[in-house]
Amino acid sequence: MNWIVRLFASLLDTCRTKTKRVWAAIQPSIQIEPVSEALPRHLGRRKLYVVSEDGYDEQAAMICPCGCKQVLHMNLLTDERPCWTVRQEEDGTPTLHPSVWRKKGCGSHFWLRRGRVIWC
Repeated sequence: MNWIVRLFASLLDTCRTKTKRVWAAIQPSIQIEPVSEALPRHLGRRKLYVVSEDGYDEQAAMICPCGCKQVLHMNLLTDERPCWTVRQEEDGTPTLHPSVWRKKGCGSHFWLRRGRVIWC
């Protein structure tokens, strides 16, 4: 009986992963939204907000792409850890490095490449 429960849980997990990947592939790409000094009160979906002050990118923020609606904050200052870099591609879409991995909450782990979410 235990093996049936484990098998069902494994199949359910596989379906969730595949659904996330298909959904990410058909969604419109994420766009960069530059802001100065502070994030807006309400963040829009499919946007990566990049906060700059005095010409320096300080942080990036976005709504978690898994659907949990939590705000993800990524530090862009190189003298603090952890630290990410954002590059704007020719088509205006963002690439974020390294991957984003939520250790709490939903546990999402993904790359943002050319405005597309690539699940790990």
